[in-house]
Amino acid sequence: MSRPTIALVAALALGAGACSADTEGRPVCSQPEASILVLEAQSVPSATELPCIAELPIGWQFTGSDVRDAGTTLWLDHDRAGVHAVEIRLISSCDVASAVEVPPAPDEVGMRVYQEPISLNPFVGSRTLVFDGGCIISRYGFARGSDPALVIEADRIVSTLPREMVVAEVRRDLDLTLCGAEAPPCAG
Repeated sequence: MSRPTIALVAALALGAGACSADTEGRPVCSQPEASILVLEAQSVPSATELPCIAELPIGWQFTGSDVRDAGTTLWLDHDRAGVHAVEIRLISSCDVASAVEVPPAPDEVGMRVYQEPISLNPFVGSRTLVFDGGCIISRYGFARGSDPALVIEADRIVSTLPREMVVAEVRRDLDLTLCGAEAPPCAG
């Protein structure tokens, strides 16, 4: 898909999101038609998985996103862990040399999972999911004195959605084809 076509798809997706159940621009896992997920899919066309919000427990808030050609960044705030307590990045590749591989959670089967604890007070660390065509890095930077166990809630908030579901929704709803993984290759 050419850059002008990508811009058209993004504009159409944003317009479609305004009429759908798109919840305040959040990438909600149960809404593969959400405009932000379409933009995420195009930010890293090689990625076969996209980060999304599975649940948002009390105290947590989705506070924004930054979608660019080379990836997507999402932020979560917490009333005790602080502003941007969790930063989630979707990129095409990542360095896990200093992290430890851990078993995947049930919703992470088929991915390689790495964790890197850095400090407990304040809690700082990361969890990286590596899959075909990309990776998702959740970086934790909690406020001093907040409970490190909040990372368990944070891990339940962030999940993944197969890119193929977003590709199918765009095809069905807009009669357009996203390029990249699970779709025709991108030109240029």
